[in-house]
Amino acid sequence: MSDPLVTIGVVSFNRLHYLRALMESARECVRYPRVQWIVVDGDSVEPGLREYVESLDFVDEKVFRDCTHAEAMNEIVERARGECLMMLPEDVQFVRRGEWLRDLAEIALRPEVGHVQFDAQRRLTLRRYFGRARFRSVELPWPRRYRRLRSSSGELFLGFGDRREPIGGAGIVTFVETELRRRLGPWRVRPERASMEDSGLGAETDMIERWRASGLGLEAFMIRMPVVADVVTDPRGTKARVRFGDRRYGRYAPPPEPPFYYRIWDENELARFADARPAPAFEDFVVPRGFELPLDEGGNMLKTNVISEDEPYEVIAP
Repeated sequence: MSDPLVTIGVVSFNRLHYLRALMESARECVRYPRVQWIVVDGDSVEPGLREYVESLDFVDEKVFRDCTHAEAMNEIVERARGECLMMLPEDVQFVRRGEWLRDLAEIALRPEVGHVQFDAQRRLTLRRYFGRARFRSVELPWPRRYRRLRSSSGELFLGFGDRREPIGGAGIVTFVETELRRRLGPWRVRPERASMEDSGLGAETDMIERWRASGLGLEAFMIRMPVVADVVTDPRGTKARVRFGDRRYGRYAPPPEPPFYYRIWDENELARFADARPAPAFEDFVVPRGFELPLDEGGNMLKTNVISEDEPYEVIAP
């Protein structure tokens, strides 16, 4: 049976440093014969960004339009020709070379599978979903059980059960069967539910509500060995976020050792993470080049989603 076509769609807006690291790491890491690449940019004005996208000869469709985050994702879904759809923001980097895209597609096309998670997860996040079970306020002495799937190559995937909505409502950093996106879509902006930390302007909540009404019996899964990692250049653990069109909040910086922020692992190096349970954590798997990850006193990755409009910001200018 031939490999299914996979569409990889990238949402871009005024973060050229991150976009370059993503796309150059894609050249290194995506080892799959049938990919349709789409980049939808929200009419960025950051100098050099449009020219960089235009130079990407492996990208099939390059779209520049004044649009919201949700509209950019809808554009990708409309243009997607693949049976499976990987949706990426520009603020992640591939950190693993190999044949993993074939494994993702095989698992995503199984009838019981919804969204497949493929980004590195922080230690505390793994503990929350896959750690020891709790009964009321008491932690039980055995780890929570979770479902497992293996691809034909032996790649392991872990199920979230009912602990995570199975369709990746936010859209970005998701891998799903394209038809599922079309069945539940499009994303619709709900301004009354918008917040500073929500680039989708309420579209995620709306998408989750439609899934709940659909009656679809699906489960989210996670590939055990991560494929991409969030690019975090702010010491508080936040990404540099663009809000209100021309404001960029948080520390935004190029990679100290270009073109990548993080080390890229080869498949034959992954054995060193074989004993990580349930999966290698972000803090262990992601190795920064020329800078340090923002960690707390316990060695856990800091994460700050809330950005106040009262904080300092830089204005993005042509």
